[in-house]
Amino acid sequence: MANTIPHKLPLILNKNSGTVLRLGEEKIAELVETHMGDYIGSIHILSVQEIPNVLEKLAVEHPLGIAIGGGDGSAVCAAEQLAKHAVPFGILPLGTMNLLAQDLGAAPTFEETLQRFKGFKPDLIDCGIVNGKRFLCSAVIGFVPEGAVVREELRENVTIENMARFLTTIARGIGGTIKNDLDLRSRSTDAPFSLSTTSLIISNNGFIQKPGEAAQRFSRESLNNGRLAVYSASPRDMVDGLKMALSMWQGDWQDHESILSFELKELIVETKDRKILISLDGEPVEMKSPLHFSIAEKSVPVLRLELEA
Repeated sequence: MANTIPHKLPLILNKNSGTVLRLGEEKIAELVETHMGDYIGSIHILSVQEIPNVLEKLAVEHPLGIAIGGGDGSAVCAAEQLAKHAVPFGILPLGTMNLLAQDLGAAPTFEETLQRFKGFKPDLIDCGIVNGKRFLCSAVIGFVPEGAVVREELRENVTIENMARFLTTIARGIGGTIKNDLDLRSRSTDAPFSLSTTSLIISNNGFIQKPGEAAQRFSRESLNNGRLAVYSASPRDMVDGLKMALSMWQGDWQDHESILSFELKELIVETKDRKILISLDGEPVEMKSPLHFSIAEKSVPVLRLELEA
């Protein structure tokens, strides 16, 4: 399929993303020019702090689209900054997980994506919202944000104490001893459904039920069916947790007996504590309870990547 964008797009690269750090800025720019020279114009290699201001400027100059190189966090930043301009953006997978990039057509790696790239295609996707903040992939309560915090502490200060804390948190999560007592409602007038869970995942559209390959284990069926998919993971013990981890690796985790799932358009999550730690597309954020989740249907303009088969 031919490229449907009539002019070259500016490309913003997150200089702190894993792929840029691995390959180097010059090599990244060289690969982009070689494989995407007909589609990409200027290249801006920026720090996380610089990206919002440059996005704001480029949105005015390039209303037909902007390309972003980074992970899921970079994608959310783009969605936030470009929302008022209604400028579509495409994502090249330079981050750790690259869930949104793959859902929008990218290959698992940056190099493979460039080698197979043949154009962009505009589309509109849904956006999850919790207490006024956006998420494009998922919001997670429990084990994931707790693990992210201790992992970051370990990265910043590698000590025996921080290593022990990190390993203990991982063991508690797998073994199911991290517990979050939550009250769930679909509307404020509903009676609460009480749930004790190790991890509660609220996904912007549901994951593929039975993926054909392991690489699709966290891919979504659709990005615009207008539903939040909720998954609760509550392993009974360490053995059950290890079985669940194996199921996640194999891709059949939704069939595990300790997984509860359902779909809806709105969700209210209330905790016993006034504040709760939540991961939004991989970034831990502290928010006030209750958490009000909703979905804004087809509200985010994007550029899907067209790849050679």
